[in-house]
Amino acid sequence: MNSKKSKKIKVLAIALALAMTAALLASCAAKEEKPAGEGQTLDKITVQTLWVPQGQFAGLYIADARDYYEEEGIDIEILPGGTDVTPADQVENDVAQVGVLFYSSLLTYQEGGYDFINVFQNFQGSPQYLVAKKDTGIATGADLKGKKIGTWGAQWQVEFAALLGKYDLGDSDVTWVQQDYTMDQFINDEIDAASAMAYNEWLIANDEGWDESNTNIIDLNKEGTAMLEDCLFVKRDWAEANEDLLVRFLRATKKGWDYAIQNPEESGKLIFETGNSATEEHQIKMTEICGSYVQPEGATAGDIGKIDEAKAQQTIDFAKKYGLIKGDIALENSIDVSYWEKASS
Repeated sequence: MNSKKSKKIKVLAIALALAMTAALLASCAAKEEKPAGEGQTLDKITVQTLWVPQGQFAGLYIADARDYYEEEGIDIEILPGGTDVTPADQVENDVAQVGVLFYSSLLTYQEGGYDFINVFQNFQGSPQYLVAKKDTGIATGADLKGKKIGTWGAQWQVEFAALLGKYDLGDSDVTWVQQDYTMDQFINDEIDAASAMAYNEWLIANDEGWDESNTNIIDLNKEGTAMLEDCLFVKRDWAEANEDLLVRFLRATKKGWDYAIQNPEESGKLIFETGNSATEEHQIKMTEICGSYVQPEGATAGDIGKIDEAKAQQTIDFAKKYGLIKGDIALENSIDVSYWEKASS
């Protein structure tokens, strides 16, 4: 592999890690520079994201930057995530009132006794791809038999297990390989099919010359084995005690996503300036791609954040069938659409 390309990927990974500390400091500084209006009392909400400021969370950052939260009487603080930050623990311990998690991951906490509810579904589909070079002959899930599949761990592996099950394949038919967060193993032919988020690792592969001209994409949404990912969750008792505040927060967040979807270049630049994560071009592309999952083709701005109950139930079913959770979780106890409905009325 070209050493310059290898260094480029590793530098990007280091930059992402360094950006976590800078983003937190920038967030605190920004809050100090933005006092409430005279005579205005703002309700405080802290949100814990999964990672550093990036297009994946554009709705939050844009709603803040454009004062949509302040217009709803809210003083927002957005805490960047990282490898040492767990949104579930942050919300459980009242460090944050709202957290961002994959819905599939939220199920594991619900089963573990955390009284959390999904109140806003950011992504309406799964942005997780399996990608393979065309010369491997892998084009569908049926072609994975006997192949090495890169995965980031159990949480991300469930969708792929469901994909294998669709073609009457199982763990014994493939070799699971722990994949890092670069695309080096894919580029160096250490794995046959790689995990890649449409908004991140796939973009890294594109930068290295791998695109749809020489790579096959297995889209789990098209395969019918997708699970829901990014959602906003809260404690059930906090939501019940703060219904009006939560509704106002969700209404502002919907507006933030709507603006980001309509203005991905402006929004991506702002997010890059907030956290200096990756590159400006990467953040613009990420914002645009994430927006396509927040408001997919055929949906309207009014649909942003809506929890599709059929997709949520499929996520629960796959999570149980393929071992992410062990018991039954009732859909009506796992999600609560009432707050979103009030925010949308």
